[in-house]
Amino acid sequence: MRQDRTGLLIIRAWTEDGSLAPLRAQLSKTADISTGIAERSVHTDVIEVGAEVQTWLREILAGT
Repeated sequence: MRQDRTGLLIIRAWTEDGSLAPLRAQLSKTADISTGIAERSVHTDVIEVGAEVQTWLREILAGT
């Protein structure tokens, strides 16, 4: 019998005025909420945030 899993990804984004890279995005994520938040990271680049979201979604798919 297959047990369903639920992942969670929270993105908190803000800007820092005066910075050469004003974007800040903190990602808190887990591929299985029964284990709690597994990782946290902070990024200043839109592409890096997108790549981390894609990686997380692949982790969710890998668990099925």
